[in-house]
Amino acid sequence: MELLGYLVCSMVFCILIRGLALFRRRRTLPPGPTGLPLFDNLFEVGPKPHESLAKLAKMYGPLMTIRMGSKTSVVASSPEVAREILQKNDEACSGRIVPDVATGQKHHYLALVWISTVEQCRLIHRALSIYLTNQQKLDTLRGLRHKAVGEMIRHVRETRDRSVAIRELAFITALNMMSNTCFSVNVAGFESGEAQGFLNAVKTIMVVDGKFNIANVFPWLKPLDPQGLRTKAKVAYRWLDDVCDGFITRRLKHRESTKL
Repeated sequence: MELLGYLVCSMVFCILIRGLALFRRRRTLPPGPTGLPLFDNLFEVGPKPHESLAKLAKMYGPLMTIRMGSKTSVVASSPEVAREILQKNDEACSGRIVPDVATGQKHHYLALVWISTVEQCRLIHRALSIYLTNQQKLDTLRGLRHKAVGEMIRHVRETRDRSVAIRELAFITALNMMSNTCFSVNVAGFESGEAQGFLNAVKTIMVVDGKFNIANVFPWLKPLDPQGLRTKAKVAYRWLDDVCDGFITRRLKHRESTKL
């Protein structure tokens, strides 16, 4: 009986400490709906978060706290507050939640969208500015962009007696613009199998990333991948990685051969 009493007292003490810690943390966060035990605001957000968050913002203001399962998020719902966060306090708010589907191939450790290390983020921004996005580099690559657009126009003229899928046409043009910038070559033709492969892979990633994933709400479910979303995304990411690795390998071999 004494052992049982000690166990009960220990559990009550732990619950009280946990509750006190949560109470103190909530005092430092913006206001928000209370929610239900375990699920918190999961059902209030619902399947259309853009609509439900807009309604909640009218009640709790442009900066509010939303809790879904074990995840706590601060939501900015006005242009002024978003500008304050992203332009003036971006480094302080860099610890963004990484969705489970983005962790299949470990890309989130270097992706600018998800990276949380401020110093590493600065290094990647600096590298992009030096090699890709500065004005001088963009002016140098203007010819490649004009070339990709010219190929698109020529393809439309050649197929003027047939219907044209604008979505695929724009996707392949943008894809070839990026590939010419990185690899100096088109990765896909307008009627090639590679183009359809890229389109399917990107579409798969967008679809699974946009679906509600219970593992994002309860992280202890991540190893189980209960909806199979991470597995589907991993297959698509692996296909893209293999294609890009092939282009990089050929590019390096070409560079070595030109040195000889």
